Amino acid sequence: MLRTVATVLLLFLALPADPAPAQNRAQEFLRRIPEAVEPEPHGEIRTKTDGSRINLPIDPAELDRNLSDTLSEACSRLRFNQRRQGKYYVIVERPNAPPVRYGYAQGSGLNLYDPERLSGPEQLYLFWLDGTSECRVYVTTAP
Repeated sequence: MLRTVATVLLLFLALPADPAPAQNRAQEFLRRIPEAVEPEPHGEIRTKTDGSRINLPIDPAELDRNLSDTLSEACSRLRFNQRRQGKYYVIVERPNAPPVRYGYAQGSGLNLYDPERLSGPEQLYLFWLDGTSECRVYVTTAP
């Protein structure tokens, strides 16, 4: 692109003082510029999430009872979150509905950002919409 601009400038500087022939040459030059300009490629597109699925049996009916209002509010304030969203996840199968993917962290510190020390050591946490104001945190224990 920079070369094209430099070429155009050099052509215009080399034009004679008579504007009519110069105008004809400029129009001829502009006719040779392609209409579509494509951007340069930026490399490969990352398609892998590198997440690890945790096989944890979760009853979808019990999930709402395990909702923690305190931790959900801390999550929405970015004070209780996953260290890396999508690193670990749990798939919860629901009857007559598509499965739902929840983020996963452990009270022992696995994938958990908890500067206020709100977690319990034996607890497991499922995150829905982590990092947003609608974040919900569900607390359960290992089976």
